[in-house]
Amino acid sequence: MEKVKDLILYQIVKSRKFSIGDKIIFDKNTITGQYKKVFQTKYQIDNLRLADIFYYFKKNRGIIKNHAESLAYICDNYDLLVRELALENVRKNFYPDLPSRLHCMYLSLYKQTAVDNYEKSRENHLQVIAVKLNGKIFKSGDFVLGRDGGSFEDYIAKAHNYWTQTDVTDENVTEILFEGEAEVVEIIKER
Repeated sequence: MEKVKDLILYQIVKSRKFSIGDKIIFDKNTITGQYKKVFQTKYQIDNLRLADIFYYFKKNRGIIKNHAESLAYICDNYDLLVRELALENVRKNFYPDLPSRLHCMYLSLYKQTAVDNYEKSRENHLQVIAVKLNGKIFKSGDFVLGRDGGSFEDYIAKAHNYWTQTDVTDENVTEILFEGEAEVVEIIKER
């Protein structure tokens, strides 16, 4: 963890459009998109839980074809849920001073990296912004956290590795987690 004052970093914005001068607080009470994915995603299609859909599939093969994309999304998000709960469990119990992935702002170190990720993303991002930060950051390096469908114990082991990265340099930073106050200082791109 590193304390920062007036540090400028970059974010790809998904949920709302910002204006220059907007200030955003990221702390343990902040409800972020990551938080919503973990705690508010429902694992249902047409009010059926995922397992019921697969049980129904044994009788009516068409349901899988009709809902294949939704089923893939649910399975992918469930893997995200397991990973993020393991990461938060390890952070709270062993590294409580580090920013929570569920309540933080995710940032890029370089403007061009943020712009490139914005342009190649399949998601409908709204803006790339520059923010002035006052608070604390955690830099994650080339460590590949990924989602591989592993067990909770597998993700716990990965979480310890994630939170104890010691060889992170500006050249191998892949994401930066931030808690504190962020002020929008530039709108770089927007749709």
